[in-house]
Amino acid sequence: MTKRTTRSETKQKLVREINFWKWICIALLLVIIGFFAWIYLSIFVLSPTEEPTPSLKSNHKHVEFTTSTSKADLNKLIETYIDDFSKEFSNDEDIGYDVYVSNNVIFKAETKIFDEPIEMKLIFSPTVKKNGDVVLTLKDLSVGALPLPVNSVMSFVNKQYKFPDWVTVIPKQKKIYLSLEKLKLEGDTKVRVDTLDLKKDDISFTLLVPVN
Repeated sequence: MTKRTTRSETKQKLVREINFWKWICIALLLVIIGFFAWIYLSIFVLSPTEEPTPSLKSNHKHVEFTTSTSKADLNKLIETYIDDFSKEFSNDEDIGYDVYVSNNVIFKAETKIFDEPIEMKLIFSPTVKKNGDVVLTLKDLSVGALPLPVNSVMSFVNKQYKFPDWVTVIPKQKKIYLSLEKLKLEGDTKVRVDTLDLKKDDISFTLLVPVN
């Protein structure tokens, strides 16, 4: 009787083990089938049929490039521009004045009063407007040893010398306004000043290059 019971238990145990491994194999087979099914769906069903397009597309008419420079390079740029402007409007003659930057913006010219040559020097402090234009406010001036009124000197400069159309002299306010939007650069590129801290030599601007 004991032997029969033992054999029966052994048989049942064997059946349970067979069933366990059978379910393990079935589960493993389902995992494999599911894996290959997922690969198939990913490649042939769920993959996009059209080429992806950029999610961000600018509608602006200009592309912006921000850059920085130094006072030394800015002076070279100013000198080159004045030379080109002088050739264009003065038949290759000297336009009669120089502009350069140090800790301020300096305007220098030599003029004649009562047939005597006199050096004129105007010192301006620059301020950047929100739209990128620049306002030059007069800080100091000297016209030889003559004690001339500021408004008179500014009016004289405005009438005596030729400036680009983007430069506006305002004698009563003792200012010069630089409308850089009107500044003509190669390829219709525009310029906007971002920072103009001459004392710290921190000069940066943005070039706006037109695009189709």
